[in-house]
Amino acid sequence: MHDRILAIVVYLMNRLTDHQGALSNFDEMSADLKSMGYTDNEISSAYTWLLKHFEDYPESFSFRDDRIKGNRSVRVLSEQEKKVVSPESYGYLMQLRHLGLLTTEQLEMILDRISLFGSDPVDIDEIKLMASAAMFEGGGSEYPYAIWVGDPESEPIN
Repeated sequence: MHDRILAIVVYLMNRLTDHQGALSNFDEMSADLKSMGYTDNEISSAYTWLLKHFEDYPESFSFRDDRIKGNRSVRVLSEQEKKVVSPESYGYLMQLRHLGLLTTEQLEMILDRISLFGSDPVDIDEIKLMASAAMFEGGGSEYPYAIWVGDPESEPIN
């Protein structure tokens, strides 16, 4: 379920970015999302989470080209990380970071958790699950070294 809400949040943030922070018509966007197969509950949950995120991290939501002013660094994967994180998966994480949906700390936490999987490549679905856990489950403040495996509703493993 969290991965579906994450997809809606990414859609909304892309719309916000395209329109420099202005959303045109919530009803139209909701209708578009419903036509993509999302439920009213999922759409409502995404809106609620996004509004709460705006409140908690207002600095993440500057929709100007210079929004990363003062923080222009780019995270480069180590050779080991490149073996387990596909370009598609890394691009997805960078998109979430660029949109202000992941903090630098959450990004690092996800990459640390990937290294715990060993040498097996992590696919995009697993990346989405980890990003969802980081975003919707608090990202590790309660369980700093936990890994979410399988069902996002399950308890983290310490």
